Amino acid sequence: MRKSRSPADYAEEFGEEISNEPVKEEKIENWYIKFARKAGTMFKAQDKFSNEEYASALEFIGWDLQPREVNAAPLLGLAIGIVLALIGFGFLFYANMLHIISGLMMLIYPSLALILIPFGLTYYIQGCPLRAANAEKMKSIANIPEIVNYMIMSMKLSPNLERAVEFAGEHGKGKIAADLMNLAWNIRIGKYRTVEEGLDNLAYKWGRYSDEFKHALMMIRSSTIEVDEAKRSLILDKAMSDVLEGIKDDMDKYANEMKQPSIYLYYVGVLLPLLLIIMLPIGSVMAKLPIAQTWILVLLYNVIIPLGTIAFASNILTKRPPVYTPPVIPDSYPNLPKKGNIRIGKMEISATVLAAAVGIGVFLLFYLVIEPILNPYPPAWNTDAIANYYEFFTIAGGVIAVCCAASVYLYGTSVAKRRVQKDIVIMENEFQDSIYVLASRLGENRPIEEAVSYTAEFLSTQKIADVFRKTSDNITNLGMTIEMALFDPIYGALKDVPSEVIKGSMRIVTDSISLGVQQGARALISLSLQLRDSQKIKEKIASLLEEITSMMKSIAFFIAPLVLGITVALQKIIINALKSVSASSPTQGTSVNLPVATLGDPAMLQNIPGPQMFLLIIALYVVEITLILVYFTSKIEEGENELAVRMNIATSLPIAMLLFFLSAWFTSAFSLG
Repeated sequence: MRKSRSPADYAEEFGEEISNEPVKEEKIENWYIKFARKAGTMFKAQDKFSNEEYASALEFIGWDLQPREVNAAPLLGLAIGIVLALIGFGFLFYANMLHIISGLMMLIYPSLALILIPFGLTYYIQGCPLRAANAEKMKSIANIPEIVNYMIMSMKLSPNLERAVEFAGEHGKGKIAADLMNLAWNIRIGKYRTVEEGLDNLAYKWGRYSDEFKHALMMIRSSTIEVDEAKRSLILDKAMSDVLEGIKDDMDKYANEMKQPSIYLYYVGVLLPLLLIIMLPIGSVMAKLPIAQTWILVLLYNVIIPLGTIAFASNILTKRPPVYTPPVIPDSYPNLPKKGNIRIGKMEISATVLAAAVGIGVFLLFYLVIEPILNPYPPAWNTDAIANYYEFFTIAGGVIAVCCAASVYLYGTSVAKRRVQKDIVIMENEFQDSIYVLASRLGENRPIEEAVSYTAEFLSTQKIADVFRKTSDNITNLGMTIEMALFDPIYGALKDVPSEVIKGSMRIVTDSISLGVQQGARALISLSLQLRDSQKIKEKIASLLEEITSMMKSIAFFIAPLVLGITVALQKIIINALKSVSASSPTQGTSVNLPVATLGDPAMLQNIPGPQMFLLIIALYVVEITLILVYFTSKIEEGENELAVRMNIATSLPIAMLLFFLSAWFTSAFSLG
C-alpha cells in the first residue's frame, strides 16, 4: 500500500518551506458577480439555495458569491425591469398625447411587450450561474481527452499519481488544467492527506458536468492498485478509450440538439418577416389599425426581428462544443502586409482608402451610369414601377456601395491571414501521421536527431516536413538540444508556426524523450491516436451539421434576398389594389360592389410608408439578416474563427444585396411594364 505524502515530504523534495495557509486563487470578476454583490446590499434574501444546482455551479466555475447575493440578483433585475417598463409606458403616453401613436390597439400591443421586460430580465439574471457553468463545461469538453492523455502518458512512464497530476496541469489547457494545478498545490500544503483523496474530490466536482472525465479519473486512480504492469496499461488504455467514446456520444447529442433550433431560426429570421411584409399592409387597412406605419416597420424589421434572431442564434451556438480551436495568425507573421493594409501585387495600400474608393465608385456607377441608361422608358413605366428609377437606383447604389466597401475592407485585411491559416491547418492534419513516423523510428532505438532527420526526408512533399527539417538542421549544425531546436525564440523550428496543436504536441515530444527514446515512442503513439480521434470527432460534427449549414447558406446567400426583393416589388401592387378598392363605391358606377366595412379604413393607407422608404427598410433588413445567418453558419462550421467569419461576410454580403435589388427591379418592371 502506497504511503501518503505530507507537506514535509514535499518541502524536502522541492527544497522549500511549505506554508499551511491555503493557496490564494485568482479571483474571478465579471458583471454578474458585481451585480449580485450590489443586489446583496440592497435586498434581503435567503442565505441558502433552494436549488442545490446553484451551489454546485458556483463551486464549479469558482465565483466567490454568497447564496444571499445570488438570490438577491433576480430581485434587482426585477426592479430594473419595472423601471424600464415604466419608462416605456411614459414614452407611449407622451407619444399618444402628441398623436404620434393613435388607437387603442397601438397602445395595447407595446404595453404587453413592456410588461414582459421585468419577467424576462429576472429570468435571464436568475439563470446566469447555471448558463456560465454549462458554458464552461462546453469549453472543457475539447480539453478532456488531452488532459486524460497527459495523465495516462505520465502514468505509463512512471506510475506516480502526483507526477501525473502535475504533468497534466502544466501541459493541459482550460479549467481542468487549472483545477489540476490547484489540486497539486493543495496536496503539497496538506489540504488533502493523499493525492487519491484530492482526485476523488476533483472527480465528483466534475462528475455533474462530465461523467466520462469522472470515470477516467477513477480508472487512472485505480490503476495504481494493479501490480502487474501489463494489466495496469490495459486499465489506462481503457480509460482513454472510454473518454473518447463518451466524447463522441456527446458530440452526436449536441449536434442533434442543434438541428431543430436551427430550423426554427429560419422560421424566425426569414419566413416570419416574409409573411409580415404581405400581411401588415392588408391588416392595417382591413382591421383599421395603423400597424404598417413607418416607425413600426423600422422597429420591427430593423430592430426587433434582427435582435431576436441574434439572441436565438447565440443560444444555439452555446450548444456547439469547441472541438477544435483554429490557429490564430498574428499580425507579425512573416510576409504578411502591414496591419490595416491590402497587398496588390508588390504594392500595399490602406484598406480604408481602397474600401472608400470602391464604395464611392460603385455609388457613382449606379447614380451616373445605370440610372440614366434605364431611365428613358415610356412615362407609364416611371408611373407604375416600384419607385421612380432615379430614386430606386439611388437607394440601390447607396446600399450596395456601402456593402462593397465593407466587403473590400474585410476581404483585403483577412485574405492573407486566411491563406496562412489554411496552410497551418494542413500542417496540423499532416502532423498526425508525422509523429507516428517519428515514434516508429524512436521505437527502433534510433537517436532523436536521426529520427527527426528521417521523418523530414520521408515526408519531404508535405508542409510539415519543413518543421522537422529545420529541427534537424538546428540539432546538427547548431548543436541544439531537441527542446532548443524546436522552441528557441530566434532559431526554433516552431517560431513561425502559430499552432497550439503542433506546439503542445512537440512539448510532449521533448518531455517524453527526456525519459528515454522507448518511453518517448510510446507517448507519441498515444498522442497520434488522440489527435486522430479528435479529427474524427471534428469531422463527425461537420457531417452531422452539414445539412443545417448548407440550408442556412442557401437561405442567406440566395433565397432570402431573392424572395424579399420580389415581395418588396409586389408590395406596391398590393397597396395600389387596396387604394383602388377602398376608393371605389357603388354610386360611382364601379363594378366593385363590396360593403364599405369590408374594405377597411382608406385613411390607414396614408400611414403606410412609400415605396422608396419601404425599399430602404427591407434592404437594411436583408443586410442584417445576411450578416446574422453568415455569422451563424460560420460559427457552426469553423468555431471561434474570426478570419472565416470575416471572409464569408465579405464574399456573401455584396452578392446577397445585388440579388435583392435585381429581383426587386425585374419583378417591378415585368409585372407592371
